[in-house]
Amino acid sequence: MRSAVLAVSIALVLFSGVAFAHLCNDVFAQARDNLVVKVDIRDGQLRIGSEAKFHVYLLNTMDRAIDDIHLDVLSDHFVARVEPDPTWRTFPTLKAVKQGGGKQYFIVTLRRKPGVPDGRYRIQLRLYSERKPNGLFKTVDLEQAADLNVLGRARGIVVDGTANRAEWENAVLCEGFYTYSKRQQYFENAPAREQVRVRLAADDRYLYLLANFQGGEGADADVLGLYVAPVPDAKPVVVRFDRVTGRVEAPRDGEGVEFRMSADRSSAECRVPLSLLGVEGLSSFYVNLTRDLHRGTSVVATYWRGNEFSRLDPVAYARFVVAE
Repeated sequence: MRSAVLAVSIALVLFSGVAFAHLCNDVFAQARDNLVVKVDIRDGQLRIGSEAKFHVYLLNTMDRAIDDIHLDVLSDHFVARVEPDPTWRTFPTLKAVKQGGGKQYFIVTLRRKPGVPDGRYRIQLRLYSERKPNGLFKTVDLEQAADLNVLGRARGIVVDGTANRAEWENAVLCEGFYTYSKRQQYFENAPAREQVRVRLAADDRYLYLLANFQGGEGADADVLGLYVAPVPDAKPVVVRFDRVTGRVEAPRDGEGVEFRMSADRSSAECRVPLSLLGVEGLSSFYVNLTRDLHRGTSVVATYWRGNEFSRLDPVAYARFVVAE
């Protein structure tokens, strides 16, 4: 008899998973903002027959190590077995990136409880310390940890600096940029004072980007960074667009890249070949965005995902699935 298949759907929605903590010397409060928790589910669905296995990746972008971290999987419908990666030599310590740490993972095996029918069920990932009473770092829904987004299909976009609604109606909106900065001796997240709203769409050959800038008056440089990688373990390709100078920095001298500002320089349209980004022909890939505002010797960096410690690590990025 063919085994039944349980499909736990991962919603393909844009998730801005940033909660802003107050300044404090509290490892648990910092972890709510800056402990990256991601799962890699190939096509957006976790399908469970009698059992299924997946990895939960962690990246510590805080200003200190986490001395003791463990994972529970919370569900009324499955029995879970959780094991640390055998090569995680420092387990249960999760070193910070700034201290030379990298991503680590737990191996999760889920087994359906007797009598549970096919359906969609909520699954939560709970990161905690065994050494401290009530030592909860964070609880993350599996959907949130997947961080999957549908990349809209581009139709008729002309990169001329003059955006219209019809051109960009299928694009996905990326917003909610934030800063990660040091105050006294500790780091904290805060919503960026000068935001940028970015829309992304794609066709078979190009990734299209529309950026609407808030603020930036008097800046010597106002650089939007696009980071793209085919898989979480790859080195990202980085393309930078400067709103002030109109300059583009990209591999291969930016061959095939188009960048046009609006007349008032408050918005820009961009087109980047998928081949340049190393993701042509792929059904999904990983994306992050940053904005760096330069005024004299001061630079204010803002992030859509992650922070300075994970800027070049795709495990912290959002995953985009290309629409049919």
